[in-house]
Amino acid sequence: MDNTPAPFQRYSLVARLFHWGMAAIIIPLWLLGFYVGRIMPHAATPQKALLLLIHKEIGPFIIILTVLRLVWRVTHRPPAMSSDIPEEERLAVQVGHFALYAMMLVVPLTGWFRSSVHGLPIPMMWIVDLPPLAHKAPVFVPLVNVLHQFSSWILGVLIAGHGIAALLHRYGRRDTVMDRML
Repeated sequence: MDNTPAPFQRYSLVARLFHWGMAAIIIPLWLLGFYVGRIMPHAATPQKALLLLIHKEIGPFIIILTVLRLVWRVTHRPPAMSSDIPEEERLAVQVGHFALYAMMLVVPLTGWFRSSVHGLPIPMMWIVDLPPLAHKAPVFVPLVNVLHQFSSWILGVLIAGHGIAALLHRYGRRDTVMDRML
């Protein structure tokens, strides 16, 4: 009997570029939003305005990347999961990935909506100003602020959980799950 493990299949190069490229954008953008919103003094300063501008310029671009990534995912099947993965873990992976994709859309959309109800411009990548999603409505500002922050926290927890799960596969189980995305 042959005891060699079955060869694993990697995600396509495009899928891996989407994964790592978006991680390289979303994680620093999340940290920047956290820094500006939670660590910097609440008073307006030129430095805070610049950091918020960077956050706002890049945030909407995440929507485009996520849509392109979803189109790629729908048109290119990911590699099959190892048969060693129990059914409940397979379900957790599917739910986790769905939640990650959903939050990668919800967070920048709530940011766009937030700027809209504030009556602020919605710049994207220093190229174009996006149209507002709503009219200026100061009464909704507190609610939309909470929605953006809450969805951002959910995204942060999902990203952390995704990374921890990958590391547990790599160093705990010592299987090839993480290798599929490397």
